[in-house]
Amino acid sequence: MKFDITTLGDAFEDVFVSPDLKVHSDRTLGSGRGITFEFGEKIPLKSVNYEIGGSACNGAVGFSRLGYKTSIVTLLGDDTPMNRILEKLDDEGVDRYNIIIDNKSQTGFSVIFNIDGERTIFTYHAIKDYEKLKIKKGLNSKWFFITPLGEKTEAIEKRMVSDVAEEGALIAWNPGSIQIEKGVSHFRHLLKCTSVLFLNKEEAVKFVDFPVRPQIDELMVKLYSYGPRIIVVTNGKEGARAYDGKNFYNVNSRPVQVADSTGAGDAFAVGFLGRMMKEDWKAEITGESIKEALGWGIENSVSVIQHIGAQKGLLQNIK
Repeated sequence: MKFDITTLGDAFEDVFVSPDLKVHSDRTLGSGRGITFEFGEKIPLKSVNYEIGGSACNGAVGFSRLGYKTSIVTLLGDDTPMNRILEKLDDEGVDRYNIIIDNKSQTGFSVIFNIDGERTIFTYHAIKDYEKLKIKKGLNSKWFFITPLGEKTEAIEKRMVSDVAEEGALIAWNPGSIQIEKGVSHFRHLLKCTSVLFLNKEEAVKFVDFPVRPQIDELMVKLYSYGPRIIVVTNGKEGARAYDGKNFYNVNSRPVQVADSTGAGDAFAVGFLGRMMKEDWKAEITGESIKEALGWGIENSVSVIQHIGAQKGLLQNIK
């Protein structure tokens, strides 16, 4: 079966809780803010919401809503959260043939503290060894979207490079914290095969490991030198910036009432790539299409952060 796009990575059950706690200033923390509670204390919750998440799952739902024939490669345990995730993917029209069910694993799970629109996430990763995340033979996909992964991803990386060389597949990649810690030089082969690389500003700084803190444009030029065709760097409320080796493109975010910021980055990537998938990548990619794609990314992410959970606000139509 041929797909427009296949996402690779995690799928979670997300439980959103709003504890009755206050944010306070704390200079000992990197963010300058924190929450505290006494050990052993019982903390009342103002609300609880059960949702489906994980970057690969968010991406699959987002691309399917935009009308693309979508598959997902992930691993689930044989448990109750698995049933909820599969039901959600079925409802959204995402093909689940490439999902691996492992009766020795548990499905990924997150508890998300949501306080004043900001989140703190406690995450259990079901996939301890990403060698288990095998891509089945015969999977034919025009695009692959590699979402943040954990350890032991060499087999996935080799398969992606092979699919680009042999099948002409296109890759979009959003590295995770483990890949970022390894540094950009570790992934030279994969980056040469990457069409779109997504990072936020902080991730880009760590990935490149500049001796001094650089400007975003310097980071993007350096990342481009490793081979990706388009570099996209998001910067929270400041919007996002793209670079195609010739020009820089910028889009501002727009202020909205934030209900929950979970999934904003996934939504942006879906919007941007959803627009760029309409292009002929064998031809020159125009600046106008990149600028429009940045706008799609912002619209999708702005919609998502106005809802609790990473998927409720994912758009079906973006203009």
